[in-house]
Amino acid sequence: MNAQTTRPVVVGYDDSPDGEIALEWAVREAERLDRPLKVVVARGMLWSTAPGFGPAAPWPEDLDRETVVRARERVSALSPTVEIVTESVVGTPAAVLVTAADGAEMVVVGRHHHSVLGELVEGSTSAQVAAHATCPVVVADRPSGSDPHAPIVVAVDGSTPNDAALAFAFERAARLGTPLVAVHAWTLDVPDTFDTTWLSPEHIVELERHHQSVLDEAVAPWAAKFPDVELRTVLRRNLPVEAVLEHCEGAQLIVVGSRGHGGFVGLLIGSVSQGLIHHDRPCPIAVIHTERGEA
Repeated sequence: MNAQTTRPVVVGYDDSPDGEIALEWAVREAERLDRPLKVVVARGMLWSTAPGFGPAAPWPEDLDRETVVRARERVSALSPTVEIVTESVVGTPAAVLVTAADGAEMVVVGRHHHSVLGELVEGSTSAQVAAHATCPVVVADRPSGSDPHAPIVVAVDGSTPNDAALAFAFERAARLGTPLVAVHAWTLDVPDTFDTTWLSPEHIVELERHHQSVLDEAVAPWAAKFPDVELRTVLRRNLPVEAVLEHCEGAQLIVVGSRGHGGFVGLLIGSVSQGLIHHDRPCPIAVIHTERGEA
């Protein structure tokens, strides 16, 4: 295997407990896919010390070397067979990892836990990378579960871009021999108290049937392509984030699509991927971009 020609699994590492969780997840994935592992250490931005002295490094080179050495030692301890490439780059973690995503199999990133308001104001590396990277992004902020056959949960919205997430989820479930739970949620754009005044029970039943058809039609081609995958479909009248969270207890991974809305836009329009990243979850989440389905 040649690390120069094979798409690597990329992981951001910062020698923190969150970084350790992401590194372990990435090592296991690189091992499972027989891919090289590229460990990226972002050193922060250059800063100016005083006029005439030029920019200074964000942290001392010896500290940078120590972080890279620890990453190599940790990878070797987890899997001596995984081919590892390390890279130390000056830049913010989000920008460095988005750049590293080009040509990567996937990017794995941890999550430093802040309040939702704190992440909105200060910026969350995991949310920014998930919004802007061009390959699948896994936010591995929970240790790996002990059950390798735990189910995978995929969010389904019936759109064409969502096919990329379904492809990823079905391929992974087939490869690992795990069950797949496909969750589709629907809501009314009116307060619940209005239902009885202008929506009859027949209208509600009709809407449920429509959304059941959306779910069935979305998964049908993939179920036919992967007939050995044990599939369970779930239709819920709820907000998408809450519906997915209801069914991810005991899962090994949540898979969700992204339409490329990042930053304030993604948060304000109610991006499901961003909403799930900012929620406490029992397992990691994989954010799959439309580009995967178009490749």
